[in-house]
Amino acid sequence: MALQVVIMAGGKGERLWPVSSPNTPKQLIAFDGDKSLLRAAFERSLILTGPQNIHVVTSRELAARVREELPEMPPENVLAEPVGRNTAPCIGYAAVVIARKDPTAVMAVFPSDHLIRDTDRLKDAILFGAGALESHPDLLITLGVVPDRPETGYGYIAPEVVLLSQGGLILKRVKAFHEKPARILAEQYLKSGYLWNAGMFLWRVDTILEEFSRYMPDLYGLLVQLRDSLDVDQACVERFYHASPSISIDYGIMEKAGRVAVIPVDFGWSDVGCWDAMGNLFATDTRGNTVRGSAELIDSDNNVIWSGDKHIVLIGVNDLVVVEGPDAILVCPRALSQQVSGVARKFTGRDS
Repeated sequence: MALQVVIMAGGKGERLWPVSSPNTPKQLIAFDGDKSLLRAAFERSLILTGPQNIHVVTSRELAARVREELPEMPPENVLAEPVGRNTAPCIGYAAVVIARKDPTAVMAVFPSDHLIRDTDRLKDAILFGAGALESHPDLLITLGVVPDRPETGYGYIAPEVVLLSQGGLILKRVKAFHEKPARILAEQYLKSGYLWNAGMFLWRVDTILEEFSRYMPDLYGLLVQLRDSLDVDQACVERFYHASPSISIDYGIMEKAGRVAVIPVDFGWSDVGCWDAMGNLFATDTRGNTVRGSAELIDSDNNVIWSGDKHIVLIGVNDLVVVEGPDAILVCPRALSQQVSGVARKFTGRDS
């Protein structure tokens, strides 16, 4: 079975505003060195398979920039969405394209905008999972990140019995998925051995399409029409997306399916989901400040600073986010940085 990789690269550019925007969402920004998050995701995929077996699903508006960012990949492997419809239609579209080439392929699905420090461990986990699918081809496998704190910004996976173990890696059956919890519940999840839901998946392409037919029959019908029209009708993708519901793969399939398993992983993962997270990800000075760009901090602790062209000076302030973007400057307490998306929608005209 060939390994095919799908990188999901949509996004509205809201959570890391004002640096990110709809025209430059966070996957196109270099938060860690010189590579954009998308480029880093592509290079991680290259350790698993060749560029001809990597597909990127992105918005129609960003498709040309994605092709420029990833010139090694065949241009036709950039799958452009006319409108965003969450992860279920995105994954379904990619599955149909892959199934037309190889109906028994193993399909690995990754978000484009995450950081992973230890790519060797990622490779080991994916190859372990792909091996498990040889003996258990009906499984839907997800990667669950071993948490290091009671995080309220992530969903959780409750694992149970071990199905397979090899080389220090284990595959466990999934008992349940849980939405983002309140703090007290997150602390209980941590004690119970729950895992963070990182939105990374591994399955056979024929298996996921079968699960679409079982749990999302209306969407599956649209996928069949898409499959039968791709070679002859240029408007079929447009029709598919406009007819599809906006629904996540977790809610549409993973939470309902009975053959779901998880590989616990610990490879330095973050979804870079808010400015506060930047302070937990990158190096700090002796007073806990994280600085990207030019800044001077006097009697100030635990701040996250991102400067562009300007020199930022903080005096006697703590626990702030200060970010200079191309068109705006953000200042807020780190504890409230999850609320940035709502402000971003107002500034980008997406808040009706």
